[in-house]
This record gives sequence, C-alpha cells and structure tokens, in this order.
Amino acid sequence: MFDQIRPKPRAKWGFTLIELLIVIAIILILIAIALPNFLAAQLRAKVTNARGCLQTYRTAQEAYFTDFNQYVPDVDGGEVTQFPPHFEWRSRLQVSRGVNCGRSEICSFMLLTSPIAYVRDLCKEPFIAEFDDGMATGGRKDVSYFEYGTYLSGGVVPGYRNDTRDNYVYGKQYGLQYVIISLGPDTEYNFNYGQGWQYLGSRNYFGLSPAYNPTNGTRSRGDLIVSNRGHEG
Repeated sequence: MFDQIRPKPRAKWGFTLIELLIVIAIILILIAIALPNFLAAQLRAKVTNARGCLQTYRTAQEAYFTDFNQYVPDVDGGEVTQFPPHFEWRSRLQVSRGVNCGRSEICSFMLLTSPIAYVRDLCKEPFIAEFDDGMATGGRKDVSYFEYGTYLSGGVVPGYRNDTRDNYVYGKQYGLQYVIISLGPDTEYNFNYGQGWQYLGSRNYFGLSPAYNPTNGTRSRGDLIVSNRGHEG
C-alpha cells in the first residue's frame, strides 16, 4: 500500500510589524512631500478667485460710473451725498433696505445688484474660514465681504467739509478714487487707511508694499487690491 500523500501546510502570508512600519513611514513621507504643494495650489486657486471677483467689481464700477457719474459710495465709511443737505448714505440705505450698513460693506456692494444688476451675485472673501452673519451685529465688522473705501470716505464734501483728509487729498492727487481690498493669503489687512492712499497712490512705499506679490512667496504678506486704475501691486 502506498503511503498516504499529505499536502504540505500552506505558508501564512502577511506583513510583519517592521514591514507595516516601513509602509506607514513611506506613506507619511509621500504626504509630507505632497501636502505643501497641495496647500500652495489651494492658495493659488483662492488668489485667482479673488482677483477674478475684484475684476468683476471693477467692471461693474465702471458701468455704474457711466450711469451715475460717480462710483459706488463707501456706505459704512460715512460717505455722504454730494448734493445738499449731504445725507449719509448709511442712513438712507438702512431705512430703505433694512440692512445694518455700519458693520459691513454689503450696502455698498448691494448698489451694484439693484435697481440695476451690474453684477448678479456678491463675491465673498475667500481667505476667511467661513461666513459669519453674526459679526455684523456683535460690535465687530463683518469681513466676509471685500473691504471698500473711496476718496470721499469720512464725510468728504470737496470745498465744504473734511476735504483735508488724506484719502481725499492723495486720492485726488493720484487719481485714486476707490479701492476694493481682499485680505490675501496672509489673512490680514496690510492697507493702512492713514497712509495707504499716499503710498498706494504714489506707489512709493516707506517700508513694505501693502499689495500682494506672489513672487515673494505664495503665502507672503500683502492684500489683493483693485482700484479705478486697475489691479494695484
């Protein structure tokens, strides 16, 4: 009788602890290599988005200027009508639209949507984590919309009152009538309203430019700024 042929026991395949650790280490190395590029690509996409929105607003502003012979007023910045009795735009729009115009730029940008739709939708600031409606009523300014200012901000009426303010003096001197500002990748405002009109208008900076420049690095300081002169910086 032939001996019964018995199959050899199958080898048990699997990873040893050392092999698993090596695989995990390789994955972590790949993530460490890829993550900075991924985050940089995200920032570049936000910069592109912000610049596109700023250009959309600039185009709308020019159409508004053609129709009304002025740019959209800085409502939350205390700009007044240029005809007597010089009402604050803030008071007029808060009554007519029922919006808190003192804590947000929304009332300025809303003038680009109605009664004439120069833009369909308002852009939101892409460099903040999330939109927070509550900021508009909590004592802080709602920064989910781009910052906006004009050379007539602060109740300026040329030849009548407040026409020695820097924004008017340097805005008029350098042909800088408004600025729309995005935070930029550093998520901080670098445009200083006390000196920004002179620096930006003359393009002579005592220190660092307030305008973002990607050649300084994707996450470098500076704001994305558009004005009636075009993209600044």
